[in-house]
Amino acid sequence: MSLPEYPYLRELKVSGQNLHLLAPLLSRLCNLKSFEMLQSHNGDDLLEHFSPPRFKLSTLSISQTELSPGLCKWLESSSQSIECLEVQEIGVSLGHLAKVIGGFVKKVHVKIVVDSIADSDSETISALFGFAGLRRLRVDGSKINKERLLDLRLSLETFTFSEDILSMRTVLALLHMNWQPSLQSLNVYRMPMSIYFSEQWIATAAEYRDVLHSVCAARGIQLNWLSPED
Repeated sequence: MSLPEYPYLRELKVSGQNLHLLAPLLSRLCNLKSFEMLQSHNGDDLLEHFSPPRFKLSTLSISQTELSPGLCKWLESSSQSIECLEVQEIGVSLGHLAKVIGGFVKKVHVKIVVDSIADSDSETISALFGFAGLRRLRVDGSKINKERLLDLRLSLETFTFSEDILSMRTVLALLHMNWQPSLQSLNVYRMPMSIYFSEQWIATAAEYRDVLHSVCAARGIQLNWLSPED
């Protein structure tokens, strides 16, 4: 017995699932716009028995999930409309995904665990070279890996990161090296003031903010300071 269609379902989030078991359901979702996969896994041996999804995603979010080349291919037709791709700790799976939709995705957000203080996901950043159409990139976390960003041969228009001293230092170094000549805007998410910030931290952060203003002005880059809620 086939499953009914769910024409009004627009968002779907799955956690801890075997993704190939969802294939019958995904094949019946015609209007899904947002699909989030968290800590899931897949075996693509059954995908050949189910028709690829008919929905056209605008947002795809993948966190700590392994995607096989077969599953990425199965999702190809439904993923070419993606406006925003959000990824976190998916390793080589991003490379598989890039081979399928790398030329279509314009915006990528490399995330970290919510409410954690962690380094940026350097492995994922390295895999972004396959997204030739990427124009807007956001990287969360501190200690953004300068070398991995420097190696990206893309034509970014917008780069977004968090107001962390180490991150600001890295971005300044990249800008001084004429990183991403196509860059038009730089977005910085302000960190909420905390009693745990020392006077030295506050003074250093203010100094880096001033330098960022000067460097962006010199390169004709629009600098935007965003609140955490934006």
